[in-house]
Amino acid sequence: MLKRWDNITKVSLIYFFSSLYFYLPVLTIYYQQRGLSFLQIGTLWGITTFTVFFAEIPTGLFADKFGRKLSVILAMIFQLLGEILFLFAGNYGHFVFIHVVAGIGFAFQSGCIQALVYDHLRNENREQAMKQVWGNVNSLGQAGFILGAFASSIIVTARAQPRISLGIMMTIVSVSIALFISFLLKEPKTEYHYQEKSPITLLKESFNIIKGNPLLRRVILFGLFTTPFLAFLNTFQPPYFELTRAPLSWLGMSRAMAGLIAIIFLRYAYKLENLFRENGILLATLLPAFLYFLMAIIFNPLVSTILFVLNYSTQRLQEPLLADYYNIHLKSRTRATALSGINMLSSLYVAVMGLITGIIADTSIPLTFVFMGAVIFIGSIVFKLNRSHVSI
Repeated sequence: MLKRWDNITKVSLIYFFSSLYFYLPVLTIYYQQRGLSFLQIGTLWGITTFTVFFAEIPTGLFADKFGRKLSVILAMIFQLLGEILFLFAGNYGHFVFIHVVAGIGFAFQSGCIQALVYDHLRNENREQAMKQVWGNVNSLGQAGFILGAFASSIIVTARAQPRISLGIMMTIVSVSIALFISFLLKEPKTEYHYQEKSPITLLKESFNIIKGNPLLRRVILFGLFTTPFLAFLNTFQPPYFELTRAPLSWLGMSRAMAGLIAIIFLRYAYKLENLFRENGILLATLLPAFLYFLMAIIFNPLVSTILFVLNYSTQRLQEPLLADYYNIHLKSRTRATALSGINMLSSLYVAVMGLITGIIADTSIPLTFVFMGAVIFIGSIVFKLNRSHVSI
């Protein structure tokens, strides 16, 4: 049956199983049990993103040269390897190596999956449906996140190391399933052959596209400086809940609820443009900024939990919109390479911000939220998009 399903369905299933993590709500606690500070945790995110930064272009070139399918397979292999190693990690050095492995896997995945989906739609003359389709794909990934977060509330109890290990082992199984499905993908037909272009030629073409398109550059700057810091929000959730005296058992349940709402937002994010026109993307980026500000000053257990749920879920609104805005300015033959170049810039930015937020968080979690909210707010206003930036 899997062989008869199209690429969109298979990619959605890959997103589901590769997002089915059973230990994420207690990940920060797991790090702290190994003696890591917030600054060290921040450096781990920095190491991952720096690895992605250096691997983005090579992996994007690989996808454009040898195909999207093989790149997805390699992404899943690296993700699986990272999970297996994570089970046996015992100190900061181990985690550093694991995050390098994870960064390579993320780099293989970042541009090629989106390029595979867009080229599939292009073959069917449905590329205008990218916002809706990409939202649907990500929503199934959120379904995996929800199931994993809900299950973690039952499987992983407060600070119980054996149960955390069980959650990691269950995650290894789910990622293995995603790897199996990736072998069943079909390479989308394109108007060129991967072997016709040298890697250097592909690299030059992708940067020439960005250099010669001021509209695309504006979209890239907007996407870069309105990054909602979702990974950082997840990292700071346990200490934030401890600060607000919310029960530790709420960690998994609140993430599950946030993921459920995020599914709705991902599936219908494209409607923001219908309701608010070009202000739709502005609304999608400003909401997390204001929610960060509220989280910095409100410490009631119930209200703080609601703010976390809303912040996590609204942060997903911009993803389908930006995916479409990037792709309408790119050509198929260099799509994966150009998307990897964009993600490379984003990785560098997130790496630097990870160090800054880690330093601030060791002093004050609320101050960290103020800082992140201010960065997003300023980026949204300074690089505000209009209709000319998101159409051709």
